[in-house]
Amino acid sequence: MLNLVSVGIFGQLFGWIGDLMINALNFFYGFTNSYGLSIFLLTLAVRIILFPLVAKQTRSMKKMQELQPKMEELKKKYEDEPQEFQKKMQELYVENKVNPAAGCLPLLVQMPILIALFRVLQSFEPLKGTSFLWISDLAQPDIILVILTGLIMLGQTQMQQRMSGNAAANNKMMLFMPLLIVVIGFRLPAGVLVYWFTSNLVMVVQQYFLYQEPATIKGESN
Repeated sequence: MLNLVSVGIFGQLFGWIGDLMINALNFFYGFTNSYGLSIFLLTLAVRIILFPLVAKQTRSMKKMQELQPKMEELKKKYEDEPQEFQKKMQELYVENKVNPAAGCLPLLVQMPILIALFRVLQSFEPLKGTSFLWISDLAQPDIILVILTGLIMLGQTQMQQRMSGNAAANNKMMLFMPLLIVVIGFRLPAGVLVYWFTSNLVMVVQQYFLYQEPATIKGESN
């Protein structure tokens, strides 16, 4: 059994979650006999488990985007009354059941799980020499998978900007992350990229349907 060797204040947490991920990976391998398919199924399972947190985070971000016009109205209306502006902003948040910080907590909860899974796949010995689909060795980088992962991240970024109404904004940042993933991806085992690609693909599908939910914005208008 492989154990994570972690250093730092979160070492024990990552180690415990990592060992749990290894057990789950071996469980899926028990009936698939394929580590590539096991990574896919484990990533899918993790994303399904985390969906309530993703939904909370996405809905919070979506609601804040929808509130932006109302916030701009209040900013103009109470430009010379900062205290009244803050009061009205709080009323707007309460009326729409929005907490500006609510989108951060789900992300913080998700990160240890996703980081632990990432680290497990980087050092999982059974991946060496294991093939999956067109990939000859899950422990070695794979150019096609690197490009596919970069493309799915680009698609996710474009979708988020389109849904938020800022499709023309932050074009440099939109390209930066996918390019960064491609650069990093050439140094990562293909097993990690199977996880990364699957995780982002599921995120795209989840966010698409969450952004289809109708807006329910209330508040003061000019």
